[in-house]
Amino acid sequence: MQDQLDIGFRIPGTPERVNCVNYFISKFKEINSNFTYLLHNYTIDIIACQNILFKLNENYSNIVILGAHYDSRAKATKDPIIADRNNPVPGGNDGASGCAVLIELAKVLYTERVNLSCQIWFLFFDAEDQGKDNAYGIDEWDWCEGSQRFVSDINNFYNYEKENFECMILLDMVGGENLQFINEQYSTSSLLDELFAIGRDLGYTYQFPSNPESASIIDDHRAFLGERIPSADLIINFWNNPDWPYHHTTEDDLSHISSTSLEITGKTVEQFIYNNYFNDPDNLYHGNYPWSQDINLPNTEVIIIVIILVAIFGIAVSMHFFAKKSSENKSNLAII
Repeated sequence: MQDQLDIGFRIPGTPERVNCVNYFISKFKEINSNFTYLLHNYTIDIIACQNILFKLNENYSNIVILGAHYDSRAKATKDPIIADRNNPVPGGNDGASGCAVLIELAKVLYTERVNLSCQIWFLFFDAEDQGKDNAYGIDEWDWCEGSQRFVSDINNFYNYEKENFECMILLDMVGGENLQFINEQYSTSSLLDELFAIGRDLGYTYQFPSNPESASIIDDHRAFLGERIPSADLIINFWNNPDWPYHHTTEDDLSHISSTSLEITGKTVEQFIYNNYFNDPDNLYHGNYPWSQDINLPNTEVIIIVIILVAIFGIAVSMHFFAKKSSENKSNLAII
């Protein structure tokens, strides 16, 4: 992660963005000088953007996608210091953390490649984090532009007659202190549930709670869901979280990153791959493959609103009841 932040602010259209892609290429070439990679170039409102895809085990037709965004937000629109809101976000957790985990997963899974029965894509998205927020956003830009553009061009990156996608796992804000994942509601529930179960089996019960907070997050996995690819977003509560309050601020830097959080995320995804794709006749693991079941729960906010409405309704009924009783008592007294 330090390397990414040392590059500078990875804002779309800047030299730092270009340098970050070159950094990813250099890290994968350290793994294998012939590691296959493909660049996905596109423009948004004349700004040049670029996704980058690395492929492992191309001899397999079934594909697992592991993704993260690498761009950092151009303005710290949620910074508590008003004067800092025009400054860029370092993007330590929001961007660099997921990319760092992908690089480490590539190193580990490469060493096990002959034992794995799937093709793995390591996919880095540009232009995820420049949408409208607190009156700032690059004009004409939406959130998650990079993943939307990639999915619209996805046929250029695989043979749709011979290859198929089995799932997509997105890593977003996975390195902060006090890591605790939410039950992200756009995610395919059977896939996300399996990741949570694996995390808890590994002993990470705080990070993967049995009763996690629920919320629907606009993120890079949604474009893949639109292609009917089972997808899950490993993400935290970033909007109202006293344990990690640095989202879209100038303090999203290395001082609030935990190596333990990065390790937990990486080991959980690594174990997911081993559980489902490790070639071992003694492997009796039964997960939720093909992750077709999708049961979403109401968001935490919706549940709270329903509880409040029920309470208000109950109070109103009670007041009406007592008012009616009081009226009846007065009538009885008048008769007497």
